[in-house]
Amino acid sequence: LEFPNPLNLGAYIFRPRTSPEPRLIWLRAFHEIYRPEHAVRVLAQVRRTYSNATLTMIGPDKNDGSLNRTVKLAGQLGVTDALQITGAVPKSKVPELLDRGDIFLNTSAVDNTPLSVLEAMASGLCVVSTNAGGLAHLLTSGEDSITSPVDDPAQMAESVLRLLADPSTAAMVSCRGRQKALCYDIRRILPRWDDLLERTAAGKA
Repeated sequence: LEFPNPLNLGAYIFRPRTSPEPRLIWLRAFHEIYRPEHAVRVLAQVRRTYSNATLTMIGPDKNDGSLNRTVKLAGQLGVTDALQITGAVPKSKVPELLDRGDIFLNTSAVDNTPLSVLEAMASGLCVVSTNAGGLAHLLTSGEDSITSPVDDPAQMAESVLRLLADPSTAAMVSCRGRQKALCYDIRRILPRWDDLLERTAAGKA
């Protein structure tokens, strides 16, 4: 039996991105497997077309040097002024922070069914992600997201630019992402757990 990660959909502010601004959000831990430096590379490429583009990076430092490398790279690429790093935040603050952005970057090289991506979809952000691991099963590129191969920030930046230039595609990705997130609402997942536990207790599982 497989039960997906549930989320409380009611906790997230849904805002369809029908005309997104170049406000990028990244929400993971600063660790090599999540490739945080690639988010900065995406920002730098997007800023060549949209000089007002910004990137907010949210998540704890796992102390493997990724955070320092990310900050250093931002300086080298000249985007420090457009980058905000919040560090770890309480779970209760995530919906508010997501609502401030329009495009969500998931740059991971290793992944399963990340809650952060589901949270972004629940909030209506346009998801631009790698297709690492379980993401290929969670996301449908060109419908509820736009995906690219691992370690290809240039293609991810092109996907961001496509969404910014094409409001109809952005609106589709935003709204279909929300529809996908509905399938992971705890109100849908919890009854499945209840049924399993009841059948287990009755010796029928």
